[in-house]
Amino acid sequence: MIRRVPWVRCWWGIAFAWQAACGSSGDDADRSEAADPAEDVGTRDDSTLQDGGDGVDDRSDDAGTDVAAPDGFEASPDVPEDEAGGPGDGGDGADGAVRTGCLAAAGLSPYWGNFHAHTSFSDGEGRPSEAFAYARNVAGLDVLIVTDHLEQIYLPTRWADCKEQADAADAPGAFVADCGYEYGSGFDSFFRSTGHNNVFHNPDLFPAVQLDFHDFYASLVGCPSCVGQFNHPGDEPMQHWNHFEYDAAVDERMQLYEFNSPPAWEMYFEALDAGWHVSPMWNQDNHSANWGTANDHRSGLWLAALTRDGVYAAFGARRTFATADRNAWVRVLADGDCWMGSDLAGVGPSVELSVEAEDGDATDAFDTVELWGPGRTRLDAADCGGAASCAVSFEVPVGGPTYVVARVNQVDGEWLVAAPVWLAP
Repeated sequence: MIRRVPWVRCWWGIAFAWQAACGSSGDDADRSEAADPAEDVGTRDDSTLQDGGDGVDDRSDDAGTDVAAPDGFEASPDVPEDEAGGPGDGGDGADGAVRTGCLAAAGLSPYWGNFHAHTSFSDGEGRPSEAFAYARNVAGLDVLIVTDHLEQIYLPTRWADCKEQADAADAPGAFVADCGYEYGSGFDSFFRSTGHNNVFHNPDLFPAVQLDFHDFYASLVGCPSCVGQFNHPGDEPMQHWNHFEYDAAVDERMQLYEFNSPPAWEMYFEALDAGWHVSPMWNQDNHSANWGTANDHRSGLWLAALTRDGVYAAFGARRTFATADRNAWVRVLADGDCWMGSDLAGVGPSVELSVEAEDGDATDAFDTVELWGPGRTRLDAADCGGAASCAVSFEVPVGGPTYVVARVNQVDGEWLVAAPVWLAP
C-alpha cells in the first residue's frame, strides 16, 4: 500500500533530529489492517453486559441468557485481583514442585477499547475532547486512549490540554478516557524507522530526540508507572526492533503487542520466542474523525472495574485479547483458576487449558479454537460447531518452559487472540 507522508509531520520530524515520524506512514487512512481485516463498521449496544452476579458479568439483558462459567472454569473465590503467588498458587506441580505465578481473579467482565488514536494535536483530526465523545457516544467503546505523536505534542500546552480533556471525559464505571503518546523508537544507519511504540500511564513526556530504540528502552525502564506497546509490527520493512531484540529489564514495562498490520500474527510469535511477555491488542490507529468506527477491531480487557486503575492493572496482568469482532470476547484459564497472562512455574506434567468465547450477536458463530506455541506451531484444535458461544478444554503437556496462545476463529473469517499462558515445570 502506498501511503502519503504529511509534510507537517515530516517538518517536525526534521526539527526534532529526524524523529521517527518521518519514517512512519501516518496518512489520512487509518492503519488497522491485519492479516484478515474486518470491513463492516458497527457499534456496540451499550445495554450489553449488565452484572449477572455470577463472577462474569452479563451485560446483556436483551439476550435473555447469562454468561456463566462452565464446569471447571470458575475463578477462585475471594482472590485479590492480579495477585501472583496468592491463593491460586501452592498446588503440587511436576515432581511435587510448588506452583507459582498464578494470576487468579474473580468478578471480571469484558470491555472493549481503542488504544491507538490520533487527533489534530498531531496528524489526525479533531480535538481529544471530540475523540472521547465520539468513541463513547457513537462507537460505543468503553475505553479510548488518545496517542498523538510525541514530537508534535511537545508544542506548548498540547500535552497538558490532552490530559485536561481526558480528565473531563473520564467517567469511572461508564467510560475510561486518557492520553498516551506514540513514540518513534529509533532508526537504523540509513535513517529508516526501526519501530513505533505507544507509551501509556506516564505523567510526563519522553525526550523527543532519541535516535536509537535502546535509548527509548532506557526511558521506559526509568518510568516505573509506564506501559509500552509494540505498534503495528512490520508495517514498514525495518519496523521490527532489531527482530524484537530482548531486554529483560524492559520486559516488565513492555506489556502489549498490537495486531494492526498484515504480518502481525506471524511476528507475534517472533516477539514471544524472543522472550517478550506481551499481550495482544487490536487498535485502529485513527487519523480521521472515526475513533472506534473505522472498523470493528477492538482491544479487549477483563476488568474488575471500568476505571483507569482497572485498565492499567489489566495491562500489567497481561489480561487482554485482540478481536476483529466488535463485541466478541475470549478468555483462557489454566487449571481452572489461573487467568491468561499467568506465568506459571512448578506445573506439569500437563496443564488443563480452558478456552471460552462468546459473541454478543446471535447471528455470529464460532468455527474453531486453536492452540499455538513456540515457532508458530499449531498444537491442537477443537471444533465449535458454528455456535454463538464456544467452551472447550485442552490437556497441554509441559516438558519444559513454553507458552500457549489461543486463537478463536469465527465462521465469517474474523478471529480473536487471547493473551498467552506461560508454563514451566
